Amino acid sequence: MKNREELTILFVDDEPDILSSINRFLRKETYRKLLAENGQAALSIMDETPVDIIVSDLRMPGMSGLQLISEIKRRNPDTIRMMLSGSQDIDQIIESINTGEVFRFIPKPVEPDSFRTIINDAIDYYRLRTERQELFDELSRKNSQLVEANQTLQKLAADLQRSEEQFRSMNDAAHDAVFMLDESGAIVYRNIAAENIFRYNRATHESQRFIELVPLQPSEIDLQSHAAPDGSRVLETEGVRSDGTTLPLEISKGRVHLENGPHSVIIARDITTRIEEQKSRQHYEEMQKELESQIEKKLLQSPIPLTLEGVEISRLMQPSGHLDGDFTEFIVYSPLHADFLIGDVMGHGIQSALVGAGLKSLFLKTLAQHRNETHQLPTLRQLFTLVHQRCIHELIELGTFATLLSLRLDLAKRQCTMIDCGHNPLIHLQSRTGRCILRKGENLPLGMKQHEEYGEISFTVEQGDLLALYSDGITESLSPEGNMFGIERLTSLIEHHAALSADGIIDTITKELTSFRSSESFEDDVTCIVIRISD
Repeated sequence: MKNREELTILFVDDEPDILSSINRFLRKETYRKLLAENGQAALSIMDETPVDIIVSDLRMPGMSGLQLISEIKRRNPDTIRMMLSGSQDIDQIIESINTGEVFRFIPKPVEPDSFRTIINDAIDYYRLRTERQELFDELSRKNSQLVEANQTLQKLAADLQRSEEQFRSMNDAAHDAVFMLDESGAIVYRNIAAENIFRYNRATHESQRFIELVPLQPSEIDLQSHAAPDGSRVLETEGVRSDGTTLPLEISKGRVHLENGPHSVIIARDITTRIEEQKSRQHYEEMQKELESQIEKKLLQSPIPLTLEGVEISRLMQPSGHLDGDFTEFIVYSPLHADFLIGDVMGHGIQSALVGAGLKSLFLKTLAQHRNETHQLPTLRQLFTLVHQRCIHELIELGTFATLLSLRLDLAKRQCTMIDCGHNPLIHLQSRTGRCILRKGENLPLGMKQHEEYGEISFTVEQGDLLALYSDGITESLSPEGNMFGIERLTSLIEHHAALSADGIIDTITKELTSFRSSESFEDDVTCIVIRISD
């Protein structure tokens, strides 16, 4: 594994001043630093010199940073790739992170301490990955040696295997019931385990037939014919004890040749414990799913408000079957004034669910404190700024982020205000045109940038307009052929069924999505809120 001094890091930026600044505040670092002013120069350097880590600006003339990173991923997939960019490039940034193009995003302007920390994190990750690969290679080499030794052993044991096969089977089944049957199916031998399991004494049941203990149909196992010499067939069935009670069994058979002729060898294994374990495991999995469902319903998904006037609201909430990070919240200030919040935390599992629940709680707590202290409702910009200040360090420490979209609806003024933090665009169907408008903000997801200025988007709504907030579980759902449902399909669906009620729109989306996937289950949580301005 390379030492820190042996690592090579390439910095690419079309602005010489930025390259000079980077070189200056990293001058004490011991690793090798290379500089390039464009993508083509960077590729030329990498053709001649191995590069372990590359940091590239996103916006460059000629070959863009994203094109450069994609080419490097194709040529040198082991190189750690990082991106420099401003917040105006949010769509490309999120796409590159989601598709695994880049390891980290570094916001501009570059802060020396933060930049140095990110570079060190990349070095640590590179060294850890290299060490893991070296260990894996060593393990593969040892495994190859073991395979060769095992093949040699198998070759040496081949002559003994056939003669010892029946003996080993019976010896391995010491705790299982072992029977030997003659050609008529009568039991001529049974071991102690067979007596204990079936509760028949061999001394008093010398002429007992095997079918009395294990009632089998001829189609299930033919005791008269032993056409399968390897005895590999295994059958699950039921046996009957001397007191009439039954027990589940796993039956396998073999063939031995004795002096007085061929005999069947039957091994009957009591699988009661295995079945009970399976039932317990299934019960546990069902309980776990129910618990996760309750967590989603009680912590992540709030009930639809019933006190708002002049709107129809409907929601689709289809869980994926495991905990995800989708969450919603409805905050009603008056019959004509409310906030709608939808979010999606990166990843799956209990951490994502807890982060989503924590963000919901933090929004409500911050809102209540601000109203209590100032006696007025904060703007969305004020609310998001306060929430950002209170959680950004924890989110960065956890290494997670959340996309958010908050919509404030003032029905008295027919006015909407929204803030979008890297979430899917809000769909606004205008009744007077019958067409959908995608309303999209500029902010990064919460947790990606330490300092963020939040920008509001305002627009008016009219009677009959429809607003849709949704998660990427809808637009990124895949068909069996691997096609994505997509936002264009969703907007077209809404336009085509614009005359339906909010509930009707939700029902239509559900049916179309299920038909598109040819399945009623989803890989990610599916969430959608439809709001129709009714009067």
